[in-house]
Amino acid sequence: MPDRKKPTSTNGNGHTLSWGAPGTAGATIAAGLVFENVSHDYDGVTSVQDLSLSIAPGEILCLLGHSGCGKTTLMRIAAGVERQSKGRVLINGREIAGDELFQPPEKRGVGLMFQDYALFPHMSILANVMFGLTNMPRREAQTAALSALGRVGLADYAADYPHALSGGEQQRVALARALVPRPGILLMDEPFSGLDKRLRDNVRDETLAVIRETRATCIIVTHDPEEAMRMGDKIALMRQGRLVQHGTAADLYKAPVDLFAARFFSELNQLEGVVTPAGVETPVGVLSSEGLSPGQKVDVCVRPQGVVLNNAGLCGVPGRIRSKRFVGEVDLLSIAIDGLNHPLQARVRAGSPWERGMDVAVTTDPKDVLVFPRSPSQV
Repeated sequence: MPDRKKPTSTNGNGHTLSWGAPGTAGATIAAGLVFENVSHDYDGVTSVQDLSLSIAPGEILCLLGHSGCGKTTLMRIAAGVERQSKGRVLINGREIAGDELFQPPEKRGVGLMFQDYALFPHMSILANVMFGLTNMPRREAQTAALSALGRVGLADYAADYPHALSGGEQQRVALARALVPRPGILLMDEPFSGLDKRLRDNVRDETLAVIRETRATCIIVTHDPEEAMRMGDKIALMRQGRLVQHGTAADLYKAPVDLFAARFFSELNQLEGVVTPAGVETPVGVLSSEGLSPGQKVDVCVRPQGVVLNNAGLCGVPGRIRSKRFVGEVDLLSIAIDGLNHPLQARVRAGSPWERGMDVAVTTDPKDVLVFPRSPSQV
């Protein structure tokens, strides 16, 4: 069902997508959130392992990782929906969950937005948004709920029921309900996963604008690295219940701590290399060996956009283009190189002169080359 608002922007199907006036969301007092050595077990299976993480007041943090890595569990621990097995949780420096203390969700000043939105089908949109305002006089609660609905562009549909709304509109209702109590911390579990891509980009940008207006601290759980980079001030990458890396999008993209982190944010050509006094010897040439010891075996990762082509006979190792695919703004090339068991993948500007069957000379751009020591189990 199309979104039915005043036409300010459209998705790819021509449906109108309109949100309320910027600056009307209402600000809250942001809270800091800290996890100290938190662990959690499900029937003897560890879902979070000794994880420590700090989120500053007003910061938007994206918890990123594959399904089952523990990111949703960690968010639920922050909300008080789950209790950790070990460790502490603190809000503004005050312990809210520890070995002997467990503050219930309604006492934490935390807003929670579920992946499936969790709207009550038998209640109107207005009643859904008012649901958490039990400590407020009804007239004040109604005014606050209508204001929140106005900011997400749904005030005119307060009397409707969830089944009458599109997925994008239901997402807005869930956002309004989470924000109307003015929580210091907002927790969002895969909030855009149920939306198609063209609608998702618009809703994501508008949601980010609303969160910024409220100034609330926010944790967004996602499995999508692009989404994390677009929305988060910081990203916490998780794997098998552990924190792999925490930093800005630029930190994780430019300086991943290991091969897992590198693969999460980039397509990679993975090569084996050996460190020599001259550098790292690979089938694509000798690369920088800064910080590595001669004789050490390494994994060399080259992003497709870091594969540089020259005319045959010029600087670089010889190769031959096996295939060329046009994918819009770029061409994807597959290049055979002696010493490689699989073709090298390259990404070049669309309309480039390179064609299937051409002989080329291949070099690499240092900024798109990553080198990681091989673990003993790999050697």
